[in-house]
Amino acid sequence: MCLYIRRGGESIMSIEIHNLEHTYNAGTTFSHAAIKGINLQIPDGKVTAIIGQTGSGKSTLVQHFNGLLLPTAGSLEVCGFHIQPLLKIKDVKKLRKEVGLVFQFPEYQLFEETIEKDIAFGPKNFGASEQEAQDLVKKILPVVGLDESYLERSPFVLSGGQKRRIAIAGILVLNPKVLVLDEPTAGLDPQGAKEMMTLFMNLNKKENKTVILVTHDMEHVMKYCDHVIVMDHGKVLHEADVKEFFQKPEWLLSIGINPPSIVRLKCMLIEKGFEIPDSILDEESLLECIKGQVIQHV
Repeated sequence: MCLYIRRGGESIMSIEIHNLEHTYNAGTTFSHAAIKGINLQIPDGKVTAIIGQTGSGKSTLVQHFNGLLLPTAGSLEVCGFHIQPLLKIKDVKKLRKEVGLVFQFPEYQLFEETIEKDIAFGPKNFGASEQEAQDLVKKILPVVGLDESYLERSPFVLSGGQKRRIAIAGILVLNPKVLVLDEPTAGLDPQGAKEMMTLFMNLNKKENKTVILVTHDMEHVMKYCDHVIVMDHGKVLHEADVKEFFQKPEWLLSIGINPPSIVRLKCMLIEKGFEIPDSILDEESLLECIKGQVIQHV
C-alpha cells in the first residue's frame, strides 16, 4: 500500500525522486525489477525528455508521477504530494488532477457518444456541475485547435489526429500543473507531429506547465527540450542540459541512440576538415561557421 500526503500550505511544483524502485509481481517467480534506485529532480516549468531503449523503465517511471503505479521502495514528492510505500492511498484523485498523463495513442481511450461528453467526463468526475463542465469544454477546445462545431459529433468519426486532440483535451480540461507525455506523436505524420508538439510547447511557454516527454525522437528532444534524462536497464544512466547532451555524438551512438540530423551533419563536416565548436548545434550557426571557413580558403 502507498501513502499520499498533501503538504499543507506549500506550493511545491518540482518532482523529486528518492531511491525509487518498482518491481512487478514482487514475491513471485515472475518478479521483475523495472526501475532500481532512481534519484532525480525534474526541473519546474521546463521541458524534460526521458529517453532510452525499449524496456529501459521510462514508462514505468512516469506512471509513478500520478499514482498509476506505486513504489516498491523509495519515495516521490510530486506537486506537494509525498508518495511512499506505507499506508492506504489518500487524495489520489487530486494528484491525478495535478499531473496529466497522456498515454501513447490516447485516442483509444475515447468512449462517450459525443465529443462534449467525452471531454466533460473528467471535470464532472471531480465535482463540476453540468453547466460548469460545459463551460470548461468550450474553453479548452480552441486550445487543441478545434471549435464548438465539434461538440455534438461522435469522436469515432474523426480522423486519427482529431481523435488525439480530443483525448488530450480531456486531460487539459482539468488544468494539470504537470503534463507527462508518453510518445505523444507516435503514428502521426510530420505535420501532425509538429502541430502536436507546438500545442504542448505553447502550454509550457504561455502557462509555465512542466512538461515531461518520453520519446525516441531525438529531433524533438533537441528542438523542444531543456533537460534530458537517459535510462538504461531500469536505472538513470545520464542526465544533462540538452545542449550539453548532444555535444558527444560518439557516446550517444555507443548506447544505441541515433543523434539528430544536425548533429550527424556536423560530424560529417568535421570529418571533412571543418573546425566547428562543440557549442554549435543549430542550422543557422553551423552555416555561418562553415561559410566563414569556406571564404578563407577561396
